[in-house]
Amino acid sequence: MDNVDMMAEQIADLVRRANADETAAADRVQLLATAVGLAVDPLHQLELMMLVADTAGRAAHDAAGRALRGEGRPGGKPATWSEIGAAAHLAKDTVFRQYHGGAALSWSPASRGVRQAVRRPATEGEAR
Repeated sequence: MDNVDMMAEQIADLVRRANADETAAADRVQLLATAVGLAVDPLHQLELMMLVADTAGRAAHDAAGRALRGEGRPGGKPATWSEIGAAAHLAKDTVFRQYHGGAALSWSPASRGVRQAVRRPATEGEAR
């Protein structure tokens, strides 16, 4: 068995462990991030990174819920939406809407540095 096959087995094992029901949300992120580091094929890396991004948003949602319940907080005091928003670098109304509207928290595309693509006409001989 060569190194590539061993890496593929390790990656598959990490993904399997990340998808197990008993794996905590934050642990899933760590397992998938480790798998990204082992992947050689850029397309496989991309697939794994997208899983990391989705899993991280869900883990953030889970962490916000625990903070709201006061789990692990000093004196068991529940966090406010302002505190959760500050920790997530989101406005409190944004984190409130995202928390109650879905299963994940995330930054807006603009906050992540994503800009609208501007289409330009193709020059002669350029493939689209």
